[in-house]
Amino acid sequence: MQKINRITALMLAILIAASSLVGCSPVNKEETRTVVDIMGAEVKIPQKVDEVLNLYSFGCQMMFGLGLEDYLIGISEDTFETEWLEVMSPDAKNIPTYSDEASVETLLAAKPDVVFCADPDYAENLRGKGVPCITFAYLTIDDLKFNVSLLGEILGDDAKEKCDLYIAYLDGKIADVEKAMADAVVEKENLHYINANSDKGFYKTAGSGSTTDYCAQLSYVELATASLIAFPESKVDAEALLATNPQNVIIGGRYQHVMYDDILKASEWQHISAVQNGNVFKVPMGLSAWNRYSLETALLIPWTASVVYPEHYEFDAVSETIGFYKTFMGYELTEDQAQYMIAGLTPDGEKEIASR
Repeated sequence: MQKINRITALMLAILIAASSLVGCSPVNKEETRTVVDIMGAEVKIPQKVDEVLNLYSFGCQMMFGLGLEDYLIGISEDTFETEWLEVMSPDAKNIPTYSDEASVETLLAAKPDVVFCADPDYAENLRGKGVPCITFAYLTIDDLKFNVSLLGEILGDDAKEKCDLYIAYLDGKIADVEKAMADAVVEKENLHYINANSDKGFYKTAGSGSTTDYCAQLSYVELATASLIAFPESKVDAEALLATNPQNVIIGGRYQHVMYDDILKASEWQHISAVQNGNVFKVPMGLSAWNRYSLETALLIPWTASVVYPEHYEFDAVSETIGFYKTFMGYELTEDQAQYMIAGLTPDGEKEIASR
């Protein structure tokens, strides 16, 4: 009888130990849940996502910008748009980089829980071969919020809190501008945007239906090209554009300093209001140029409103910039660094491209 009791006690001890191990074991990756991406695709992903391979540069910058880089086991080759990313996230260079057309075999070898990409056809192809791939796409502010919210849903826990906080911040800035401008601005000023990420001249731009157009509207300005070209067109006729007599010009991208100097000297621009009145502005540079697909859209909108309508809207760019990156990236810029960033300079206070 005592022998039987000893055996029973031993079996109970084993069962208790086993159950405690089960309670401490990681979530079974074979357990899945379904999320819906921005293209409406239903994608099965692991119940717990710990490792993300991100093939979309904006998606990578989003995750770095929200302080979620620990999830990244692979990033796009185009992630490093500016030197600021390496300063604010020094370990970023240690993460393997991938082409946005990486083979299925390459991706499977990395064993990601989920893959993000920008091409819905590529994503569908990967899903057909067993890789859980989610499409990120961004044109409107609603697109941006959808992607951030989806990222929070996928990662969960603290990541979701950070994503929700960002959406609240973005909505708050949009509301601030709306409140200040709704009654103050009787007639919106117009603005010409120059895409200076490459050296394509003053007429490389964006039109109606573009991200730039949506941001302009929220900043209470009219995009000068909105009536001339529509997304995805990116080149406007010079004569047609100049006929709109832009009251403001913003130049964003790597060549912005070169083009800024050029436009102030260009003969065809000397009679244009923006040049005559000193309303030509260089876009700040963070993880990317603020005017591009980025979390910094939340800063771009109030910044644009403040440079176009300084009499109606005050935006403490230095303070807001420091607070933004501290809140979301966990990195506190110095005042000098913030001023460099706002001036579109590198972390050393230099022009990335000063001349051709």
